[in-house]
Formats: sequence, C-alpha cells, structure tokens
Amino acid sequence: MSVEIIITSIIVVSAAYILYKNVKKKASGDCSCGSCTSHCPRYKKE
Repeated sequence: MSVEIIITSIIVVSAAYILYKNVKKKASGDCSCGSCTSHCPRYKKE
C-alpha cells in the first residue's frame, strides 16, 4: 500500500514540475513547444 502512495506521489510531483516549467516559459514569452517551427504561434521571423 505504501509503495503505491510513493509512486503516485512521484508522478504527481513530476507532473506539477513539468506544468510549472511550461507556465514559466509562457509567462516569459518563450516558445513552450519542443521545437519552434513556422507553425508555432510564438514563431518570430527575423
């Protein structure tokens, strides 16, 4: 029973960390997709 709680906790903490990183990137104006291409909404032509 305690092993399942530990595994679930690890999954929840990992998901929260990933969401936090994505929100932080979007808030700073960075592209949050894995590879920024011309179809990305935050793509800027230079």
